[in-house]
Amino acid sequence: MNASREKVSAFVISFNRAAVIGTCLRALRFADEVIVVDKSSTDETPAIAALHADRVITVPSSPTVEDTRTFALAQCAHEWIVFVDDDECLSPEAAQFIQAELAAPRAEIYSLPRRDYILGTHDERAYYWPEHHVRFFRRGAVEFSATVHAGIVPRSDRVLVVAAETGVCVHHLSHQDVAQWIEKANRYTSCIDRARVAHAGDDLIGFAHARIDHWIGRTRDATPGGYPAAVALLRATYDLIDRLKVWEEERGLDGAALFRQVCAELDAAEGGTAPARAGERTTATPPVEAAPSAEAILRASLRDLRARYDAAETAHDAAESQHAQELADARAALRAIENSTFWRAMAWPRRVAGRLRAQR
Repeated sequence: MNASREKVSAFVISFNRAAVIGTCLRALRFADEVIVVDKSSTDETPAIAALHADRVITVPSSPTVEDTRTFALAQCAHEWIVFVDDDECLSPEAAQFIQAELAAPRAEIYSLPRRDYILGTHDERAYYWPEHHVRFFRRGAVEFSATVHAGIVPRSDRVLVVAAETGVCVHHLSHQDVAQWIEKANRYTSCIDRARVAHAGDDLIGFAHARIDHWIGRTRDATPGGYPAAVALLRATYDLIDRLKVWEEERGLDGAALFRQVCAELDAAEGGTAPARAGERTTATPPVEAAPSAEAILRASLRDLRARYDAAETAHDAAESQHAQELADARAALRAIENSTFWRAMAWPRRVAGRLRAQR
């Protein structure tokens, strides 16, 4: 550590980022203090964080980072603060830049260019480059807003925006595929306290075209089938989801309540006015039977077992009786043969043959 520079605390808010949290925290090794506030991860994130951070603090899970940043800031001990999200990583140039500024600060708020990797790719022709985000400041110079995507409220006019050409940047491993983008968009736009996309009037079709044109207009390659166009459409999709949720709110729509109403109407029609089929129960609401007790279930099982045993025993007795009858019939038939005239006529030759064998 350079003793001549001012000290800095770094914090990261994490949730289920085991794949990248190690890389994120290694880039903060220059900080005098590294704090991870983990939002009750269910993977290996806390264990990996503990290898790199001075403190790992567990807090309840919540959908976004905004509501936790003020808490994380309060845990920091030093005057200067660096913070990144758990899917962000400072470039080596950014780490060197921050250390140089700590030795001779030129501002109180530093806004760094962020290199977004959407669908696993960063493309400088896309709409997102170079967006700048505050990631380094003097304590008290900014205030964190709890409103989703409301950003950071500056409390100082001493702001330095770092040029994109310097190599100083924040690598943002944001969305690996379209599914992750949509999941995150749905989660963020479901927060009541969020920054909502501006709109004028009820023309949803016009709004959709305008948002697509807006994000395509920020790209430097509008080839219809290219990557910049694809991620511009993704960005417009976020705005469309947000606008449609506002549209629901404006009309007071409650789909769950409407579904319950439809089901109630269908149930009433089926039970009240629909003609009953032959043998079908016609009561609209069948009686609700109480669930049988454990004792009743056991008694029923024993009755069933006894009935099956009795049936098996009856079948066995019937089989034995039939077998005995068949045996008796066979014996009677044998006696009849032995008593017949033919059998007696055959007795003399058998005796003669027996004597001949004995004389040999």
